[in-house]
Amino acid sequence: MAAYAEALSALSSDGTVARDDVRRWIDSGDLLAWSVVYALAENAWARIQPEISADEHAEFMRRYLLRCIEENPSPGEHLHGGYEAAWELAAALKQWRRRGGRLAATVRGVALDLEKIYRRGEPATQNRIQCGVMEHAFEDPAVRPYFVDWERDADLRDAYRLAVEWGNAHEAGS
Repeated sequence: MAAYAEALSALSSDGTVARDDVRRWIDSGDLLAWSVVYALAENAWARIQPEISADEHAEFMRRYLLRCIEENPSPGEHLHGGYEAAWELAAALKQWRRRGGRLAATVRGVALDLEKIYRRGEPATQNRIQCGVMEHAFEDPAVRPYFVDWERDADLRDAYRLAVEWGNAHEAGS
């Protein structure tokens, strides 16, 4: 809980936040602390000094949001519930794909992570992945190829096709 209290204090202040402190809070593995770090990175990025790289930020976002999707905690002031995290991850996937480079490679990694979570997950977890992440991410057709393995796998194909169908009906710009 110390990491959570420290991170919450930093978020509530106006001062500079040491990058090493942020890394320590992340290393704590405390999901509540992670939720505050997520809020800090989203709302006060410039206060983290020295700055955290875009790759490191994306990696943290990936870990935090995937964990929330799988664990489905009760949402709190900063903590994302499973569906909230799924929607955030869908938006991040679209953004990372547009930015390209190493961040686009993160999209492929997330697709593989989601496959693992989906396979071991209960129906509610699978629903958060299909309806919360994939359907919304697939509003951008350029995200779909990162999930192509789903179409080729008999256990994943239905979820993939339903997400594509939903994405087609809600394509960005249509």
